[in-house]
Amino acid sequence: MTNAAKRHPLIPVVPPEVLHGFYTPQEIVTLFGVVREHGPWRLVLAHHFASAEEYLATSGGRDRKQDARLSDFTAPVFRGYFAREAAVIHDEVRDLYFSRKLLEPVLRLHNARYGMPLNLLFNLGGPSHSFDAGHFDSSTWRGMTVVNTPVWLLSVMSKSGLFDAWEVKSGQVITYFCPSDVGGGFTYWPDGPDLPPQRFAAPFDNTAILSDNSHMYHRREANGPHERRDATELTMTSSLSSHGDDAWVVRDGDREIERFSHRESRSLFHYTALAFDDLADMTRYLDHTDDLTSDKVFEILVADLKTRGIRFSEPSDPMADREFVALLTDTYAMAPRNYPAEAPLDVHAARP
Repeated sequence: MTNAAKRHPLIPVVPPEVLHGFYTPQEIVTLFGVVREHGPWRLVLAHHFASAEEYLATSGGRDRKQDARLSDFTAPVFRGYFAREAAVIHDEVRDLYFSRKLLEPVLRLHNARYGMPLNLLFNLGGPSHSFDAGHFDSSTWRGMTVVNTPVWLLSVMSKSGLFDAWEVKSGQVITYFCPSDVGGGFTYWPDGPDLPPQRFAAPFDNTAILSDNSHMYHRREANGPHERRDATELTMTSSLSSHGDDAWVVRDGDREIERFSHRESRSLFHYTALAFDDLADMTRYLDHTDDLTSDKVFEILVADLKTRGIRFSEPSDPMADREFVALLTDTYAMAPRNYPAEAPLDVHAARP
């Protein structure tokens, strides 16, 4: 295959598919029960990023502000994990996590023979802006996964198109709950970030979307009444806990920042599985016979930068060098420019 004919790295294998009424009533009670009983929960950004440079490697990257801070993209949306790889963190969801119900849609997505779950997590937040310019989920590579590799580097690997030979197919079943129709939708770019997006509009009630999110830009839309969307005082240590049977509380330490009812929330349960064409494909992954290492990844990236004629100083610790992260982000920059009129991109007010 010539470079000219090579598939765009961020166009999904097929467009997303909606699956209505995905979970049973008892499964919904179980999932939300874990969220209520096992908090507090951390911000989504606090899980994955240490700087604005790392965040922009995944979301944005074309019009990066020189003075951007991670707080510029913070919204009161919180995350927790039910299970990761073969480890189930909350036993209440063990049978569901390993069920055919979750795995088979992903196998069908890729017409694959074998598969295995990668993780099951949730996001939950109240009324808020969405400062997410569009992002894509982390791909899995043989030897390089979210378990041992920062999200920003996995994102650069995807955008570069240099590591296709090591990529493992994956798919997502993401089930949304958003009672309000004031915002809260899902914007996605199935034809690539340079073309117009599509969207699924709220309200959502147990509405699953089967998708190839590691190859598709997508974003959470702002949700809730406009006058309730400004969540000031959030920090990377802010947390979410339940309050009674119908409320959620955001705190920073012992200080309460805001409170919202369950009907004002927007939540999702996000399942990801790996898919393999045949037994040999799966065995190669499990036996680690053709793995990438971080040293090999940076060797390939550095060689590509030099081929492009980009002048730079090779860092001694490329994984933690913020200038080098920013250079990679700029070099492989791609991001959406167009947003639905019903769901524009929110931007923080300029700092004094």
